Amino acid sequence: MLKVIIIFIIVDVIVSLLYVKIPFHTQRYLAFRPDAIKKWEQKSYIRRFCECFFPVLVVFMIGISVYYQRENNSPTGFEQMLIDGEAEYLAVFGEDYDGDADVAFEIKQGHSPDKICKIISSICREDYIRKGSDNLNVYADGEEYVIMDGNVNIGKVTTVDRKFGVVLRFYWN
Repeated sequence: MLKVIIIFIIVDVIVSLLYVKIPFHTQRYLAFRPDAIKKWEQKSYIRRFCECFFPVLVVFMIGISVYYQRENNSPTGFEQMLIDGEAEYLAVFGEDYDGDADVAFEIKQGHSPDKICKIISSICREDYIRKGSDNLNVYADGEEYVIMDGNVNIGKVTTVDRKFGVVLRFYWN
């Protein structure tokens, strides 16, 4: 994104410098405004440069701001899958998601603690994690979820609220 902004500013400066010497945008209006060239010639170089450079730059920056806001306020493709119900949970990676956890999964927001316990239990039974036996039990303990295999504590899960979902961070004992 930074490269696009820098390239745009360089192009805008070059076009504005050309406009200082050549009135390219007034040529098509000569039939309607024959005095346009004369008015252009009376302006200083700095004024000609500013008339071309700053309006284009302001419009570009407004466009970039709108694009940036739209991108930040839209869910990613994976988050959209959770919102639409195409997936119940997704494995997520990266320092913002898993932090110091062993593994992290994202679920959509709005689940009750009982439903989160069922989701954690189904995640633990999946082949790629496979923790615990048939005696697996998950229960909420304040802000954390405790994973028990019979009477043995095998791990805990903490939750982190995100903009479009909830990240479940698994910590194994």
